Amino acid sequence: MRPIADAAVTLGGRFNLIFHPHDHKLYQSAVGPFLEQPLDLTIGLRGADGRLWALPFTAGADHFPYVEQFGTLTTLTYRAVHPDIGVELVARVRAPFYPRNTGISTAPVYYLDIAVRRLAAFRHIPCESPLGHGEIVFALSGDGVEFERTERGFRYEFTSSGRAGRGVPPLRVTVPTWVESEDAEPFGDSEVRREFDLTAEETGRLSLIWSSWVDEPVLEVFGEQTRLKYTDVFESRAELLAWATAEKGRIAKRCDFLDRTFQDWSLGAAASDLTALAFHSFLINTWWTRRKDGRDWFSVWEGRCYYHSTIDVEYNDALLYFALWPELLEMLLDEWAEFEADGAGTLGPQGKGASFLCHDMGGDHVVGHQAYPHHMEVEETADYLLMLAAWAAFTGNVKQVAKKAALCRRLGEFLVRADTTGNGIPDAGTANTIDDASPAVQFGREQMYLAVKTQAALWALAEMEQQWDAKDSQAERWRAFASKGIKTLEEQAWLADHYAVTLTRSTKGLVNPWTGEPLAEGELAGWDDYSIYTANGLLYLFLANVKIPRWKLNRFAEDAENAARTTMTPYGCRHSSTSDRIVWFSQNMWRDYVAAYLGVDMLNNVERYWDYQVTTGGTWGASLYYDTTEQNFLSFYPRGATVFGMPLSAAGLSLSRLEGQLTLRPVRSTLRVPLLPLADWEQMRVPVLTVSRREGVSTARISERDLLEGLTVRTIGPELEPE
Repeated sequence: MRPIADAAVTLGGRFNLIFHPHDHKLYQSAVGPFLEQPLDLTIGLRGADGRLWALPFTAGADHFPYVEQFGTLTTLTYRAVHPDIGVELVARVRAPFYPRNTGISTAPVYYLDIAVRRLAAFRHIPCESPLGHGEIVFALSGDGVEFERTERGFRYEFTSSGRAGRGVPPLRVTVPTWVESEDAEPFGDSEVRREFDLTAEETGRLSLIWSSWVDEPVLEVFGEQTRLKYTDVFESRAELLAWATAEKGRIAKRCDFLDRTFQDWSLGAAASDLTALAFHSFLINTWWTRRKDGRDWFSVWEGRCYYHSTIDVEYNDALLYFALWPELLEMLLDEWAEFEADGAGTLGPQGKGASFLCHDMGGDHVVGHQAYPHHMEVEETADYLLMLAAWAAFTGNVKQVAKKAALCRRLGEFLVRADTTGNGIPDAGTANTIDDASPAVQFGREQMYLAVKTQAALWALAEMEQQWDAKDSQAERWRAFASKGIKTLEEQAWLADHYAVTLTRSTKGLVNPWTGEPLAEGELAGWDDYSIYTANGLLYLFLANVKIPRWKLNRFAEDAENAARTTMTPYGCRHSSTSDRIVWFSQNMWRDYVAAYLGVDMLNNVERYWDYQVTTGGTWGASLYYDTTEQNFLSFYPRGATVFGMPLSAAGLSLSRLEGQLTLRPVRSTLRVPLLPLADWEQMRVPVLTVSRREGVSTARISERDLLEGLTVRTIGPELEPE
């Protein structure tokens, strides 16, 4: 594909390199805004005549006329071709990451390998001025950046400044960075060169290690200044560099295995490409630090909003954790528990003894209190309970979840008491984060979206209560409330071929939480719309193999199909049928995955979502993954991690280690996808589900079956082949 903005990033290491072809720049950032320090980056070839051809990250050289870009989870590769000089240049940046391996994933190290060779197509066809020999060149420059030549390359540093505002004290951190090579010559203070002769060798090469090391505190956590996690993994930069040099081959082997896992599937190239870009955009938001008492702190910025670990965003991002690294979600679940708020603040005396969770953990480089201007009580609280229940099912760790029993009951109480009318549908604390949707979707008191999510959360809480085996179990209380709400929705919200957005049809009593002003009285616009959010709350119940309560799932399937038809745009679906053209890709993906469990295949929509990323990625303001159309503010956004749910939903995976059950209900009769939550990453083994259809009969085969030991495996649809 043509070059678009993309990045090399570590997990929580704040060593961010953004390659921006439109701006002809490389941007480096640490604790400040993403496009913080612009640099002129030259990766190219200099001929004997002194002319320099380079990739499009510099304004100081001629650019190759043809440049392609390819991305995987751990690499960015640029292939440049110049017919007039008959050569091909390939530059690959590897940003190491490997699931559940802290050293590989947090190390602030990138490998850059550059190769030049003659084009095969031009070996026997004369070109205008064939390039026989010259130099591979790597160079950097930038205003306000100090460069210094070293024995093996060069060193540079800049000052990264945390964003001011929101009552946050200023933060300034010096970011030293090194570019080093074993096989090249330093030139000046910020350039490395290596000669090549294509008349004598088939390929000319230059390999570099690009590293950083920040030893200063970078994140304030409840008043404590914390340092980056990698300074706890490695004692010094010297140890880091020695490790990176010695382990390059082993790291490459593991990263290649991970990359292939997300390419050797039947979901298509658009799914692979979107997964790679979304993963990089997720990583650029991550913070992983170490507290003085030995505890780790992990949180994720909300893109250009700069909030830490917004619960509703992580509700979507968590599909990545379930697929690759459940311990990261475990840290978040523990941390969110420290942001419990008194339900009386929203419900008055009725809220006494009940609690809800804050929207976020902080903003910018300070963690300790919600930074968002208003609460979203029902949404964030239900999201937490659903994630916790799914984490319990996927890991089987009952004891860890049982420690949160008292908190969960207070949260459950809030959801129950948020229904002030007695119909089982929350009508208080129902503002949500869909902040560019119609008033009905955003402000409606008795929303279908939050009603279903609340019912799912309480049903999941009832399941957890049974697992805790406590004498004072309130499982039946939660189920009774959920059942009452389901009955209300089925009787009052179904409108012949779809569910209403909200039972509230009037604006009377509705307040815009952004302004604090009441809405103008009248009919609530869009109350009877088609909406893509109806079944949003069901996905974690499906994933965790939780028995679905008395919803009419055939109605949910019909609702999903009709809403998709009435809200579709070239890039995906709008929030609802009367809203504008704004598309939220993460919410579209989430809808697609719920639909897959309902037997409706919408997974090809990924091609629409990827088209938008390519359309905007090479233009002005390109900012990695956009979660919304119209180049909205939701850029450099982590929520694209939702895409990690695609192989899970395609397989129809439902996993409960608590019950020893694995159910697969593939949505397609021809399919090949990795069963990521069952992987043994240490041994580099991932079970793969392959569904084939021959002579009208579908069969399913699972590789690496021994990794499923202890689980009863059941397939719905295709017949499972014996081991």
